[in-house]
Amino acid sequence: MLIQDYNLLARILAEFLKQCAHYKNMDSKFAFQRNQNYVEFKRAQYMLYDVKYLLTCKPESWPDGLPENFLNGFAVLLDLLSCMQGMDSVTRQVGQHIEYEPEWETAFNLHIKISMFLPLLLEWCATNKQVLVQAYRNALQMLWSIQGRFQVVTRDVDEWAATCINYDPATLPVSIHLPVSRIVAGLHLLLGRFGLTYDSPEFTMEEKPAPRELMEYPLRCQVMVAQSHAGMWRRNGYSLLHQIYLYHSVRCRGEMLDKDIVMLQVSASLLPPNNFLVTLLDRFHLLYWIRDAYDTRQLSSQEETLRQTVALVEEFLRLLIIVLSERFVPGIGKVTAADCLMREIIHQLCIGPMAHSELTKALPENQNRETGLELVVAQVADFKKPRETVRGTYELKPDCYKHYNPFFYHYTRSDLSKSEETQRKRPKASPSEEGCPPPALVSFTEEFSHLAELLDCEVMLRVMRVVLERTGLTHSRSYSEPQLQMVLHLIGIALHEEARQVEELRGGSLHFVLRATDVGIFARLEVLVANDHAKAHKDLLTWVLKLYKKVKKLKSHAVPELIVTEPSAESVARESERERVDQQRRSDLATARRNRILTQMSQMQKTFISENRQLFDETHTELTPCPSQADIRSDHSMEEEENPVALGAARTAADDNDVGQEMCILCQETTEIRLDGPAMVLAAFVQRSTVMSKSRQKLPEDVEDTDVLFVSSDLFSGTHTATCGHIMHADCWQKFFESVLAKERRRPIRLRHHLSFDIDKNEFLCPLCENLSNTVLPLLPSLPSLAASRSQQVELPLADWLDGLEKTVTSSKSVRQNAETAACTSEEELTLLVPESLVAICRLLKENVAANFQQLFNYVCDISSTPSGELCESVVDMIYTFSQSAYTIGLDALPHRENPRMPVMTWNSCAFTIHAIEWYLRDEGKPLFGTFSSRNLDCLNALVRSAAVVSYVCSVEVLKSHCVHLLSSLIGGEHSDEAPCILSTDLFSYLVSAVFLLPALYAENGKQMSIKLVPSGGENERNLLQLIYIAHVVQILLTAETNDEEEMEVEEVISKEDREEGKSLAQLLSFMYKCAGLERDVKITPPRLLQMVRSATLPFLRCAAIFFHFVTNVPAPHDLCLEFPNSEGESICTYLALPSSFTQLVEEPLVNRLVSRWCDHPTARDMMSHRSRRLLDYPLEINQLVHLPSDYSELINQASLFTCPNSDGDDSRAPTMCLVCGTMLCSQSYCCQTELDGVPVGACTAHAACCGAGVGLFLRVRECQVLLLSGRTKGSFFPPPYLDDYGETDQGLRRGNPLHLNPERYRRLQTIWLVHSVPQEIAHALESNSSLLSIDWQHL
Repeated sequence: MLIQDYNLLARILAEFLKQCAHYKNMDSKFAFQRNQNYVEFKRAQYMLYDVKYLLTCKPESWPDGLPENFLNGFAVLLDLLSCMQGMDSVTRQVGQHIEYEPEWETAFNLHIKISMFLPLLLEWCATNKQVLVQAYRNALQMLWSIQGRFQVVTRDVDEWAATCINYDPATLPVSIHLPVSRIVAGLHLLLGRFGLTYDSPEFTMEEKPAPRELMEYPLRCQVMVAQSHAGMWRRNGYSLLHQIYLYHSVRCRGEMLDKDIVMLQVSASLLPPNNFLVTLLDRFHLLYWIRDAYDTRQLSSQEETLRQTVALVEEFLRLLIIVLSERFVPGIGKVTAADCLMREIIHQLCIGPMAHSELTKALPENQNRETGLELVVAQVADFKKPRETVRGTYELKPDCYKHYNPFFYHYTRSDLSKSEETQRKRPKASPSEEGCPPPALVSFTEEFSHLAELLDCEVMLRVMRVVLERTGLTHSRSYSEPQLQMVLHLIGIALHEEARQVEELRGGSLHFVLRATDVGIFARLEVLVANDHAKAHKDLLTWVLKLYKKVKKLKSHAVPELIVTEPSAESVARESERERVDQQRRSDLATARRNRILTQMSQMQKTFISENRQLFDETHTELTPCPSQADIRSDHSMEEEENPVALGAARTAADDNDVGQEMCILCQETTEIRLDGPAMVLAAFVQRSTVMSKSRQKLPEDVEDTDVLFVSSDLFSGTHTATCGHIMHADCWQKFFESVLAKERRRPIRLRHHLSFDIDKNEFLCPLCENLSNTVLPLLPSLPSLAASRSQQVELPLADWLDGLEKTVTSSKSVRQNAETAACTSEEELTLLVPESLVAICRLLKENVAANFQQLFNYVCDISSTPSGELCESVVDMIYTFSQSAYTIGLDALPHRENPRMPVMTWNSCAFTIHAIEWYLRDEGKPLFGTFSSRNLDCLNALVRSAAVVSYVCSVEVLKSHCVHLLSSLIGGEHSDEAPCILSTDLFSYLVSAVFLLPALYAENGKQMSIKLVPSGGENERNLLQLIYIAHVVQILLTAETNDEEEMEVEEVISKEDREEGKSLAQLLSFMYKCAGLERDVKITPPRLLQMVRSATLPFLRCAAIFFHFVTNVPAPHDLCLEFPNSEGESICTYLALPSSFTQLVEEPLVNRLVSRWCDHPTARDMMSHRSRRLLDYPLEINQLVHLPSDYSELINQASLFTCPNSDGDDSRAPTMCLVCGTMLCSQSYCCQTELDGVPVGACTAHAACCGAGVGLFLRVRECQVLLLSGRTKGSFFPPPYLDDYGETDQGLRRGNPLHLNPERYRRLQTIWLVHSVPQEIAHALESNSSLLSIDWQHL
């Protein structure tokens, strides 16, 4: 062995001591200073790891040379520990606060390094008696040489005197570092293994500390901690608080707190019990407190001193409880290491259920960084398996709660309060568990058996009597409830000890019952039962008296029966009967009092009614309930409610139940929602989104060349709007935003950009919920209340209605206007399409058609001829604010109030938001209506209404030109070739824009649009929807795979009507192939074709139903509020007044003409014939995050094969996977940085800009950490979806447990992404965790 052959232990420690020589002070103690370079010292500490390595394996035998060399190394270690004994001592500051915080971290770091191998050193000593004897002798001699002779004084408590060391920790230096005293305590616990004691002949020597000297340094440390808790060391700063925290922490307490308690127990077992207690009272400055005259003296003016004394008494009693009850240490109590660990686990779980990682962190680790939790936890706790997003937790078994000790010495103050709260809340198995009584403790070993004598010694009884007497006094300046609880706890420990003696039939030296009865302790306890001061601990007091009577009876009869803490069945029954009778008596009294009060109230009511008979009669008449609206409805209206219709001449009446008034969250004033009143707004967040994109590799088009009127069918990019639903006055919001802006401008420039919101992008946090927002949505009355009163609606067939619009489009003229006239953003001229007037169009139609057509649009001309100006200025400003936000964010363009694309972006945002909500509902399997969250309802209501009135702030000429251009793509005309084909157009976005533009088609030029020209859900909207629905069916048929010859699984369920519909669709598909010039055969069967078209059209119908529900305010059908509707498609078609069968839809006379025109489009021919680009499959599949392997090791192996793309085959230090598209990136590396808008950014930020419009979700593989990004400057970390068997994450892979994918966690991440909540999650994380603000997210 290296120690045996080379004396390596002594050499390493001697060399380390040499390296530390220049850090010693004049007293040969280590003294570390602030602002001193400790690089060499830190490097030298690595030698201590070598010491740990040398001691890892215990010797099974001790060959020649090994004991000598081991003791040589132990001697050098004692020299090192002597330099640490008393280092960083502190003196209590009295006059003023310390000027600067002293250096303390270095000393604790040294202690932590040494504590790694001290337990191993003790294990070596425990294997050889001669080595142990010599090591113990050397340690005692070293302790003697350090402390020498102390000055002693005599202290007395009444007639009991004791010799005490004269030292005052409140005025003299005290150190928390006592390694020599603690190694003596550790060695002392090993003496019993070889039958040795402190007084054995082997330890007879002159320079040997006396028992009271052994505990002197640990006692000083305990007193300093107690005084700190009493508030006496406040002026010593945070450095002392940090040291005390580490003193009790799980990392350091094994070689600090635990060893100090052991040393106190060693001294208590060697000293006479009265002497030990007098010494403690003297050190805590409580000799005056214990005298009878203390509570009768005149009240001192120093209230602070009085409070400190009460706190010190509590700390003194707590220390006594710890010395007497902490026996779960091998060598002190008859326990094993497993018993100690189980007790530690029990008390941690008494605080509450804990996850595996929490419990592991709360337990001490051995030299191999193991806790041994898995070996014993099953005996004391049950593991509650993880479910969904809830991690698994350990819950204490019910029969283990009896071991709970509220004064467990590893509890902090917060742990104590939490554990007591848990005990109060949990159901008790028996009355004996009420009040948290002391548990029955294990027996002391023979060497420490004298500790029990502390319980019945004269000074202990004196302490108990003093506390109980002062509790019974009406006014006592030194009483506190914790003192009574602790004294009752001590009495309970004493009764348990005496009961054990009776149980074991051994004549012990403990006579607590007899002596306590003589001094009147139990008589005082019986008096306190009815005292108000003891009310808080009545349960514990009752338990103590019951146990006292039980033990007294057993001792008087000397019956060898088993002593249990629970009372007998008879006593329990008597007590329960007494409590029942008492409870019944109180209940009867309460009932009588309640009846008496009710009688008085009834008499007062009758008196008031008789005196105010006339007023009562009038009020009664006014409050008489009238029939509800539902009661007076006709049968026809009931049928309409069951099958409402939102569109057409026969539409159901709108359900206008909007709340007329709303309260502002800032000023708390209630205001009515009016067009001419003060504007009210919702805090909203607008963002660009690619969540629904079907072509992520597509390059974004130039902003100036983008025709926003036609949204791409692949939904490559859109503008999403969301709101938190909190309402403000527009003026209040503007003042709030200006205050936020002013506050941020006052911040230093270097700190402005690291916030949860970017003020440069007009972002702010909602004043109430702190949701991220960047604009506001104006609140408006419902659209039916805004719409102009229409004349009696007429039913106009689709063909006649389309004929009128076709003539309007074909007769439109192109007019070039300059920028000033047309409100163009560039200096080039803008071409506007100007349609003919309504009168001119009617002249071109048949007489009967013209009359009906003109009647449909007459309201436009009537309203346009009247002056406008119906909106107040603040409402108009808020409409501009939101439309500008949608325009600037959606196109990443500069603000421009008169840009012709501004209203179109508002309509596109409305359509995209409805798309997103429909996707979410479909993905979650929720019904179309009935499950909207309040935020979604508020958002859609405000968004649809704002989109409807945005035309009011736009030029009529631009709106009419947009309308003609939009209609020309479906109806045809001179400019139809300039519009995209139906295969590349999202027809729901087309529908939304067309519905809002159609009222402007025949508006009078040169005048402002009227606010009353909003969609009403009449024949125009019904025919427009039917036209676009036909186009969508054609779109589906053109992109469908028709080579599938597979028959339907259940052929017999196909009805005759379904076969006819399938044949009609097959005929239409053949005609479409012919028009497109394709030589193809329809190989798919008609029933399967019908099934495919029905499922493919359903998402469009669902979006249209949501849209028109909020446009018309017509209630949704009941079937659509069910989770699994029988025929969702049919219910929606009925609601939207669409033909119920495809046969009726496609056999319209004009369908073939329209299909021929759509299929003849050059782009459509190219896409169908050559398949030059991939066609979309309808219905569009809901985008999901990438598929992840179930076992995380597979993902690690996959990442290990990834190399940095900008290096020559080098491995990436931080491989990161995009969870949206699956691309592996080299994150947080300079090699893969790129420039984005002239700013260098990391690979993840650059990828998020092109893949997610600035929003990204990434998995950092080597850290098992999800990274969320939003923009260049904001980001946060999110719990990963991979969990271990305990249902916990392992961010950083520190624990090393096998990880598996949790579908519920990943589903939650998918939902956050799908509902566009990533920016909100980041903002909330940045607000709650300030440390995230310092991370440079743009470099990741």
